[in-house]
Amino acid sequence: MTTRAAQALAEQLGSLGTTERAVGQAAYLKSTDHHVGVTVPDVRRVAKAWLRTARPTHEQLLALADALWEHRTGGRPVYECRLLAVELLAGSPRLLTAADLQFIEGRLRECGTWALVDPLAGWVVGRIVETEPVQALPVLDRWVGDTDFWVRRSAVLALSRSLAAGRERERFYGYCERLLPETEFFIRKVLGWMLREEASRNPAEVEAWLRAHMQGMNLVTLREPMRKFSPTVAAELRALYDTRR
Repeated sequence: MTTRAAQALAEQLGSLGTTERAVGQAAYLKSTDHHVGVTVPDVRRVAKAWLRTARPTHEQLLALADALWEHRTGGRPVYECRLLAVELLAGSPRLLTAADLQFIEGRLRECGTWALVDPLAGWVVGRIVETEPVQALPVLDRWVGDTDFWVRRSAVLALSRSLAAGRERERFYGYCERLLPETEFFIRKVLGWMLREEASRNPAEVEAWLRAHMQGMNLVTLREPMRKFSPTVAAELRALYDTRR
């Protein structure tokens, strides 16, 4: 049943794609997956329609997500099938619990691109962290020290919903301090994005943190939160960066 459903959904996605979009998408993401060229809105429509019709149980949802994740064409994973698996999980928040983080972690290690990591960590894991912090936060504390930089990136992204609700700021800044020395672009960028969002809510706190950590700062991280400050403050921060010793 699950295999047939995954195959049917893969065929549906295939009918929605174009070769031109597939080539451009793979080039943009620098992806080695097989691409069929489906837009993200179309993938979301397919996910919503299936969830509305199937009304899956927890076991059915994870089984289908796993089957889609493993679906291959020419021996390669199909990017849109993996994205559909993420959308199905994101569209079923009430079915997922902290007990599913082991399953999700395995998929995070196989994503290979921010386009899959970010929604899986930010939306799916973020919702679990929000609803079950006692069980989920120790997992993030382990992830932030993982050898896989996509898993480390996921630890930061998974705090996004909690931060928006005014929680876990101390943990977030702890993660930032721990990861700031890294040279990996995708770590530097996610720190910048998250600091930018937090600067929208707590500008004084973010400004103070940036000033206190300017000695170890990099421009990839700094540029993002600078966008949320006045030209005067942004210029001061850039001057502090430029005059570091």
